[in-house]
Amino acid sequence: MILVAGATGVLGSEIVRRLLAKGEKVRAIVRSTSNPDSVAALNKSGVQTVVADLKDPSSLDAACKGVEAVISSVTAVTTAKEGDSFAATDGRGNKNLVDAARTAGAEKFVFVSFDANYFPAAPLADAKVDAEQHLKESGLNYTILHLSFFCESWLGPMLFADPVAGTARIYGDGNRKISYIAVADVAELAVQSLTNPAANDAVIPFGGPEEITQREAVELFEKTTGKKFDVTVLSEESLEAQWQAAKDPFEKSFAALFLGLARGFDSGFNPAFDKFPMKMTSAREWIEEHARPN
Repeated sequence: MILVAGATGVLGSEIVRRLLAKGEKVRAIVRSTSNPDSVAALNKSGVQTVVADLKDPSSLDAACKGVEAVISSVTAVTTAKEGDSFAATDGRGNKNLVDAARTAGAEKFVFVSFDANYFPAAPLADAKVDAEQHLKESGLNYTILHLSFFCESWLGPMLFADPVAGTARIYGDGNRKISYIAVADVAELAVQSLTNPAANDAVIPFGGPEEITQREAVELFEKTTGKKFDVTVLSEESLEAQWQAAKDPFEKSFAALFLGLARGFDSGFNPAFDKFPMKMTSAREWIEEHARPN
């Protein structure tokens, strides 16, 4: 039995789909506040769901009972509810899950994270580092995935380019290389990490198969859509000032992410692909698919 935390999210649901396709028995943690349609979809697919909350350690005993491995993609970035925070969810919450998995006799824990060294200090990064260190010291066979920027978020209309409106937003000078990564590829690596010896007690940096700049990404959107985009540039200086002034933990953390993007996520983010074979999606392919006119 594989336990997935964060199963109703975009990445978590793709991890679940791939586990089921491999014939694995899957249990998913859902919360009382989870979207009912998402929970129903999990149940319909054959997933066993259990109501629990990472912030409540006692609720995790039943979730972890009898599981062989755990994959956690939990984060408060996009799913924060009342009482959630980076410290409580990404940090202590994941630590609670690690402890419950160890107590239940699980052997493997895969944790989705990122390399905080690429970002200025912020609550989200601090929480991830805290959880990572706890996992390393837990005695569990661990895999920590240090991911680059997701195509779905950081090339999408909310944060970057809107093909319908013909607008785009560039962070910094836009000339730094980024190893954008597709959700499906991250899910595949997470699933492979459960059984691949190369993932045992390992921190794996993972970026896409192609490095492009933000400006190159805009050009690809323009070429695919056939129209000129209205581009707004947020200078690194303005992003630095935003990060310095931010008091709210979410504002501080997003400002830090924007600065990390502005400063570039370049080479060094590719694992040994011969040990993790997969057909990956490049940022160029992702843009051509998602920007193509209907």
